[in-house]
Amino acid sequence: MGADFIREQSGQPWRKRWNKGVDRLKQPGLFDVRFGSQQRTITADIDPGMSVRAGDELVVQCGSGNAMVCRGQSRIGAVNGLPSDMHTTITDCGGVALGIVERVSLFGNSVELRLQ
Repeated sequence: MGADFIREQSGQPWRKRWNKGVDRLKQPGLFDVRFGSQQRTITADIDPGMSVRAGDELVVQCGSGNAMVCRGQSRIGAVNGLPSDMHTTITDCGGVALGIVERVSLFGNSVELRLQ
């Protein structure tokens, strides 16, 4: 009699209440990580004598196998070993992409470019 009384008074069985907790966990919350767009960063080697600062906008032009980094009409560096998927993406966009300098190395001979 005691167990039946508790089941009648509590409403839903314990398993159904627990399942509602699982459904609540499936809803988006504060700690769900969602990345809107995929960010692409590449490392470029800067030619000797050239200077670059964080935040500079540079042009990345695709060649055959590697890419060239330019400021305006002058070449200031190169990207060796460009991943094939990035190469095809840049080639499909006309062979040119905008790169924003994220970081400059300690010696200033390489930079990290975020492609847009």
